[in-house]
Amino acid sequence: MNVRWVSMAMVGCGLALSILVQGQPLSAVAAAVDPKAEVAAALYAASATQAAAERAADAKLRAKRKEIEALRAQVQTGAAKYQAELTAAEERYVAELAARDRAYALEIAVFRKAVEDIAATPEGAAALARFNAGDEPGALTVLDQLRAAHDAARKKRADLESAVEARRIATLALEARTKGKQTTAQVITRYEEVTRLDPGVHWDWVELGRLYKDSGNLPAALRAAQAASKTAADERDQSVANNAIGDVLVAQGDLPAALTSYRASHAIFETLAKRDPGNSEWQRDLSVSHNKIGDVLRAQGDLPAALTSYRASLGIAETLAKRDPGNSGWQRDLIISYVKLSQVTGDKAYVKKALDIAQTMQSRGTLAPRDAWMVEELKRMLGK
Repeated sequence: MNVRWVSMAMVGCGLALSILVQGQPLSAVAAAVDPKAEVAAALYAASATQAAAERAADAKLRAKRKEIEALRAQVQTGAAKYQAELTAAEERYVAELAARDRAYALEIAVFRKAVEDIAATPEGAAALARFNAGDEPGALTVLDQLRAAHDAARKKRADLESAVEARRIATLALEARTKGKQTTAQVITRYEEVTRLDPGVHWDWVELGRLYKDSGNLPAALRAAQAASKTAADERDQSVANNAIGDVLVAQGDLPAALTSYRASHAIFETLAKRDPGNSEWQRDLSVSHNKIGDVLRAQGDLPAALTSYRASLGIAETLAKRDPGNSGWQRDLIISYVKLSQVTGDKAYVKKALDIAQTMQSRGTLAPRDAWMVEELKRMLGK
C-alpha cells in the first residue's frame, strides 16, 4: 500500500490515536496492553464459557477456575510476573472446555475470531482491555469511535486512489482544451474534482488556478494559487506558486502586491539558477521572472528599472539560444525579450531582430502553430 495514502488518511481523519481512554490518549494505553492476554481473558470471561462450565459441573474444572482466580488476584495486586502463567491457564481452560462441549467449541470460535480481530491493533487491544476490566459501555464507545475513524481512513484512501485516475484524465482534458476540443469550464470541473479528492498536490492547484484565471474568475484563481503555495513540496514549487499569485494580482490590478510576490519568486529562481548554472530550465525560470518584474515596473511607470529587468532576461535568453540553437522554446523567448525591450526603448531594431528570428523559424517549420501570429504582428510593429 502507498505509504503516502495511509499517512494522509490517518492525518486527515485524526484516526484513533486522538481518542481518550480514562483521560489518557488511547495510544498511551495501548502501549501497556498485552493483546494475547486480553484475548485469553475475554474468552475465559465470556458468557458462553460460563454457561459451558455450568453445564459441565466438573470438580476438576472448578479447581482450575480457582487457580486462575488466584493468579488473577496476584496480577491485579502488581505481580506482573504471573501474567504469562495466567494467560496460559485461561487458554488451557477454554481449550479443555471446548474439547468436551462441541456446541461451546463452535460458539467460542466465533467469539474468538471477533476479539482477535479487535486486538489485532494496539487501539483495539486497549479497548478490549477496558472491556475486560468491566467498563463494557466505555469499551464499546471506543470501538465505535475506532470504526468511524477507520471508515474515514478507508474513504480517504479510496478518494486518493480515485484522484490518481482523475488527475490522469484531467491532464488529457487539459491537452484537449489546448487543441480546442474541451472548454475551459469543462477542464475546471475536472480539476475541481481532483483537488477535492486529493487537496495536497501542488501542481493540481497551479493548473486549476490558471484555468480560473483564464475563465475570468480571479478570486477563485487567487485561492487556488494560495493553495499551491501551501502545498509546495520544494523551493521551485514555492517559486511557481508565488509567480501564480503575482499573475492573479496583476489581473486584479494590485501591482504593488504583485511585484512583492514576483520578487519573492525571483529570489528563489535566482538561488536555484546560481546553485546549478547548467540547468537550462532553472535559467529560463529566472529569465521569465525578470520579464514579469519588468512588466510590473513598466506598468508602474518605472521605465529605467523595467529596462534593467528586461536586459537581464535577454542576457539569459541569448545564452540559452546560443547553447541550443535548435530549441524553438529558447528562440521564442528571445523574440519576447526583444519585443519587451522595444516597448520600453522605442527602438525598432529590437523588433527587427525578433522578426528575423520568427521568420527563420517559420521557414524551418519550427514556429509553433500557436505562435504563427507573431510574424504578422511583428511586421505590423515595424509598419510593414
